[in-house]
Amino acid sequence: MMMIRFANGNLSVRRALLLATILTAGSCGLWAQAGPPAGAPNGQMRQRGAGGVERELAQLTGVLSLTPDQQPQIKGVLEERRGKMEALRANGAQPTREQMEGIRKDTDAKINALLTDDQKAKFADWQKQRMEHRRGPGGDGPPPPPPSAPPNA
Repeated sequence: MMMIRFANGNLSVRRALLLATILTAGSCGLWAQAGPPAGAPNGQMRQRGAGGVERELAQLTGVLSLTPDQQPQIKGVLEERRGKMEALRANGAQPTREQMEGIRKDTDAKINALLTDDQKAKFADWQKQRMEHRRGPGGDGPPPPPPSAPPNA
C-alpha cells in the first residue's frame, strides 16, 4: 500500500482530501441505496402487475376468509382488472379517472357476486377503510376543488 506523505505546511490539502474522501464514500452509499432511475425498463422496477394481484388476493383472503374455491375465482377477476388497466396504459396515455373508476366498479361487482352475505359486508367495510385511508384524516367529503387561477391584473 502506498502512503502519501505531506509536509507540515499542507494542512489545507490534507483537509481537502479528507473531505473529498468522506463525500465520495457518502455519495456511493446513497447511490447504492437509491432505487432504479425513473426511466428504467420494467425488468428493473417494482411491477404493479403480478405482485399486486397476489398481494391483494392475500389481503382479501385474510379479511374475507376466502375459501379455497373462491381464491382462484377472485384471482381471475383481479388479473382481468390488471389486464384492462394495462390495456389502457398501452398507448402511453394516462387513463382517465372515469375509466379507472369504471374498471374498479366492474371488478368490485364481480368479486361481490362470488362472496357470501357475511363476506359482502366485510368487503364493503374493507373498501370503506381503504377509501378513508386514501383520502386521509377527515376525508368524509369529496376531494377539495382545484385551486383557482389568480386573476390577471
